[in-house]
Amino acid sequence: MTDQLLPTNATSLETAVEAACDPTSRVTPGIEVISGWKHSLRPPDLLPFLVHEYGLDILLPYLDNLSDILNQGLPWSRARGTHDAVALGLAMTGYSGLLVDPPARRLAWAEFQILLDRVRDVPADLDRISGLVDLSVPVRSTFRRGVHGYDFPAAETGYTRLGDCIVGDDSGVHLKHGAPKWSFGRSHQVEHTLTEADLTALGIWIPDVPSEQWVDMDFPWNTADLKWSEDVELARRVSFGAALAAMTCWLRFADGEGATIGYRLAACRSVAVGLNGYAFGSDFYTPSLTSPIGVHVFARTDWGDGFSQEAASVSAVFGADVADPSRPGALWLDPAGLSGGTEVASYPISIVFGETIREHVQFLMRF
Repeated sequence: MTDQLLPTNATSLETAVEAACDPTSRVTPGIEVISGWKHSLRPPDLLPFLVHEYGLDILLPYLDNLSDILNQGLPWSRARGTHDAVALGLAMTGYSGLLVDPPARRLAWAEFQILLDRVRDVPADLDRISGLVDLSVPVRSTFRRGVHGYDFPAAETGYTRLGDCIVGDDSGVHLKHGAPKWSFGRSHQVEHTLTEADLTALGIWIPDVPSEQWVDMDFPWNTADLKWSEDVELARRVSFGAALAAMTCWLRFADGEGATIGYRLAACRSVAVGLNGYAFGSDFYTPSLTSPIGVHVFARTDWGDGFSQEAASVSAVFGADVADPSRPGALWLDPAGLSGGTEVASYPISIVFGETIREHVQFLMRF
């Protein structure tokens, strides 16, 4: 009520009564607070009602903090149905990624994949990522696959008559029917120098030859598989590499107590430094039978190998036999799957095996 509401012929008594009954001084502070109350103050007991008011209830299964839902959900809701909404949805889960649409010529032109910035932190994050992405994209689009560290797409046959088909399938695994496929990979590298004790235990040790004279040779003649014209030290390395490559090799994963989690079949190759080949650190190593500097031992676990267990160490086991004859060609063996063999190069490692992650472990063993 203000002076302007009184008629022009108001008496002094009416003006005084109006001033005495005017509630403006009492209610104005409350009105000014209410105008920004739910935006600036946001009392905790009001947050559930604000989330419902803004239509952000759909985010409740994926985000626990109501303040985060309001702060991040409002700009996300305005961008729903676009690539920007996917980026905002991933940010809510703490991830980022590049959305890759398939070529328009493909029949499944609406099925996209996301190249994530890292391997998932915990398995539960996968449901949060897929849920928020599905809410972010248009109804016609389908989140088909999430990738980081291990990406082998299906082969495509070109634009000829055969080009309408895809050969094979993308790498990855589905955790449940109708869910996206996940394809993650991590790499672990270990460098080791094979000592005399290692090579002796493996039964392939050749003593150093102090000179180029045959008379100084300190090993049986029938074991000398080197050419008379070869450099002696080079011949020793060639012999070591050939002997190791001829043995079966397994990587042994053990837990913090030293108990075996499992064995993964590995490949062993004599290698030399090159411009391409096996990437190890900042260098490349190419297979070489004539001038090796060591051997490259490597294996990649399959989806679900050792699932839910944590490896604290990894080592190489040479010359072991598969304990169960009914499992020829097995790539992953349980703790009792091997018999015999010689274990070398045990190193600490931290691997939590997952259903959607393949672990690539490499050893560079120098002579």
